[in-house]
Amino acid sequence: MADLTKLGRYKLGRVLGRGAMGVVYEGLDPSLNRRVAIKTILKNAAIDAETAQMYSAQFAREAQAAGRLNHPNIVQVHDFAEEGEIAYLVMEFIQGRELRSYFDAKETFEPAEAVRIMGELLDALDLAHDAGVIHRDIKPANVMLDAQRRVKLADFGVARIQDSERSAAGTMVGTPAFMSPEQIQGGKIDRRTDLFSAGVVLYQLLTGEQPFTGAGAWTVAKKIMQDDPPRPSSITVSVSPVFDGIVNKALAKNPAERFSSAKEFATAL
Repeated sequence: MADLTKLGRYKLGRVLGRGAMGVVYEGLDPSLNRRVAIKTILKNAAIDAETAQMYSAQFAREAQAAGRLNHPNIVQVHDFAEEGEIAYLVMEFIQGRELRSYFDAKETFEPAEAVRIMGELLDALDLAHDAGVIHRDIKPANVMLDAQRRVKLADFGVARIQDSERSAAGTMVGTPAFMSPEQIQGGKIDRRTDLFSAGVVLYQLLTGEQPFTGAGAWTVAKKIMQDDPPRPSSITVSVSPVFDGIVNKALAKNPAERFSSAKEFATAL
């Protein structure tokens, strides 16, 4: 796939990233003379047909979920198509970095900037939730900061669309360290699941550390279900104790004790 130069009307340039099933390219939409990011999936690259079908369905779901959302803090999806064995998603090109890369580099955020970033993330989630879309994988790797450090929420590949049959309880999907207790247990999820994960991101923005860590996925999952993390103000001197209550509410084990909406979470911040 790395030798591809064109998909549909789109010209392909440098490779931005690679995964098990496909490649993300920088591309050009010649009809609009617009830079785009093109995420591809090779449908026959999986070890077995069942896995290939799962990835293909996840890819289509990302297009369906993100395509219905129009918000300045959400990566826009422009097109979705298939060409032979390749399915591809054409997205807004973001000149920036994943929030994860800031954390990996030990870069820190002042509380005021942490609040601004969270405000933009929660604003994006508020729109998604109102549209019936639950992201289910809110984490620093899916939160881009563009050249002006504005939030761009990406990767709706595991999203659930609430007006579909997929809104019921099911298997555990997401990234362990950022999962809510109900996700880990395969329980019913709603918008409060995303708010728990957003609370984990807030904790890391304030402290530079994840609230739930361990040697393996099960250890982390057990802590999420049973333990309360140290208060942010006890880790970082510049963090006011006022944040402790907000983080505590966002990370409540019982969804009923969390913020009821992204707007309520943002207002508290």
